Amino acid sequence: MPVNYKSISKENKIKYGTDIKRIGGMLLADRYDDRTHFIFELLQNAEDALAKRDTSWDGSRTATFSLSSDELIISHFGKSFDESDVQGVCGIGESTKDLTDIGRFGIGFKSVYAFTDSPEIHSEDEHFAIDDYVYPRKVEARQLKQGETLICIPFKEGDADAKDKILNGLRNLSTRTLLFLRQIEEIQWQVKDGASGLYMRGKCELIGNSARRIELIGQDGESSEVEESYIVFSKEIFHDCKSAGHVEIAFALETDDKGRKLKICPATNTELVVFFPTVLPTNLGFVMQGPYRTTPSRDNVPEADDWNQHLVEETAHLLIDALHELKDIGLLSVTALKCLPLSDSLSRFTPLFNAVLEALRTEPLLPAYNGEHIAAQDAVLVRGRGLRDLISPAQLAALYESDDELFWLSDEITEDRTPQLYRYL
Repeated sequence: MPVNYKSISKENKIKYGTDIKRIGGMLLADRYDDRTHFIFELLQNAEDALAKRDTSWDGSRTATFSLSSDELIISHFGKSFDESDVQGVCGIGESTKDLTDIGRFGIGFKSVYAFTDSPEIHSEDEHFAIDDYVYPRKVEARQLKQGETLICIPFKEGDADAKDKILNGLRNLSTRTLLFLRQIEEIQWQVKDGASGLYMRGKCELIGNSARRIELIGQDGESSEVEESYIVFSKEIFHDCKSAGHVEIAFALETDDKGRKLKICPATNTELVVFFPTVLPTNLGFVMQGPYRTTPSRDNVPEADDWNQHLVEETAHLLIDALHELKDIGLLSVTALKCLPLSDSLSRFTPLFNAVLEALRTEPLLPAYNGEHIAAQDAVLVRGRGLRDLISPAQLAALYESDDELFWLSDEITEDRTPQLYRYL
């Protein structure tokens, strides 16, 4: 039985007043520099709704965007809307989500009003539009597949650029969009009689004790197929004795020159991710993700926030654990070291820099010339290969008057081939 929309509208008129239409655009719809950011907000809705499905549910985990000249339709198969969801999507600063959900402000959905005056939601028995941000009204039902939810965004009259703007926004999606999602396995977008895109995440493969390998495949109509591979490390974190999700680190993988053995390579475009990318660069060679507190528009992350600082500290611990596991599975190479924080360029990530500095100094994590790993305190860096072959570890110890054997670092670390790493060491 559908929700009483008139009753919710009456309550919201008392709660938010009668001037919400005038101020809503300034405070809710226009808070993003890029008005197509709502695409990520709708993916967030789908991810959270899928997370609410029963663990035995085996339905579709695809989110689909269908774009025409007059509207955008988003389809997903997450848990159907109930009364609390209707109230949440029609509220301001209210939500049925908690700290473990992606969207916790209850205002993210309002970003669709950058393109529409009355978005529609169709989900099981619920078929309603939302006028002026907070007032639901019944609309004619649209045909749904079993378990499907449709979010329809009819464009504002006179918005001639809406279709092209949204198409550009859809093109900004990529395989990386799926990297840290745990529910959505496939994203499709298509333009009526036009372009299309498809991004898929394969089944996770457990590597070592806790790492998982993730394969991503993507293609749009104007490019060849893209395949990406990552090894992801996660650490569960808690807030008020309750699980608050995970901090995560993803290293990019590629095959060696012979196309057989996997190796870690520096990742590009490594803005901090809060389920989806923010505008905050990390200047790292791997991708960081966590349930950071963001600005309400979720595009930036306040530095002076105790919770965010705590997450950076937790990520630093995770990074050191990840280095040890990479060593155990044979992936802690010189190219892997090049991904690490070798300069303290952003103060908010200083804990990562400090943790790596101490770990490399005291723990056997640096590739040695003999194929093993050594700590910096037991290592010697040299330019010429001849010395490595000429002088043994025991002779090195005698030269340096050390009680312990010393070892040459890998000959892959040179001033020419790895200048930043060479200077760091």
